[in-house]
Amino acid sequence: MGKQKKAKEPVGFIVYRGPSALDPSTEIVVIVNRLKGDCTNEKTGHMAQSFILRTDMKPNEAVKKKLDVAVCGECPYAHGAGCYVSMKMVCSVYNAFKRGSYGTATPADIGTLMAKRVKQGIIDGFRSGTYGDPAAAPFEVWAAMISPVRQAAGRTSRYTHQWAERYAYMGRTADPRFRTLMMASTHGPIDTLLAQADGWRAFASFNSLAELEAADVALCPATKEAGFRRTCGTCGKQSACNGRRDEDDRRVSMAVVIHGTQYVKGLAVQANNKAQE
Repeated sequence: MGKQKKAKEPVGFIVYRGPSALDPSTEIVVIVNRLKGDCTNEKTGHMAQSFILRTDMKPNEAVKKKLDVAVCGECPYAHGAGCYVSMKMVCSVYNAFKRGSYGTATPADIGTLMAKRVKQGIIDGFRSGTYGDPAAAPFEVWAAMISPVRQAAGRTSRYTHQWAERYAYMGRTADPRFRTLMMASTHGPIDTLLAQADGWRAFASFNSLAELEAADVALCPATKEAGFRRTCGTCGKQSACNGRRDEDDRRVSMAVVIHGTQYVKGLAVQANNKAQE
């Protein structure tokens, strides 16, 4: 008899399928891919990626109908309003899901696999929510994947808008435990201060470098203004965007200067925030 062929690893894995924490009437799926160090994202580097998607419609359709709230909440860049994520890429992941291209695994198993590959130098770490807000899925899903990667000295990064009701959907703000895993997405100095006062480290967007430098934040080293010194996958010993490690974590919040469509939208976001003060 000839040698039995080794089973080929799926292109990615489904680690959660169930109701969205933002809209429990909608089923979502969390998919982890790019586990072989084949990520082509220049900003993040060789990090495993993850996508939060509705199971019942294409992402671009959900955006057009403003039904992406189940995965994005009321993110100010949702509904086609300046989101930087390539919808072509997101739809490609969704189509692969519909074709049955992804295997199914527990978050703990994928966390163990990613930690092993970090130690082997295959990946640099894990990006939680390449598309979609991680707070749409249970805290336990992310903790089971992020913790092993951190223990293996891998980088972890992600951001949530669900820290504040103005960005949440139907008032469903993030589980407070998410503060230990990810950053609060904020817009401008006041928004950033509010998140910090609520116990979050923030990843803030500012309209200019001067505005950023006047705030108590650090410029993201993976940006044009910082000379693209690093990627998310090579950021420090772990990552500057890994939330608040504990109550005594005094690291500053991180920030970027927004450009193009996001700049225009950012002005509107900050004006709206000011009106709600």
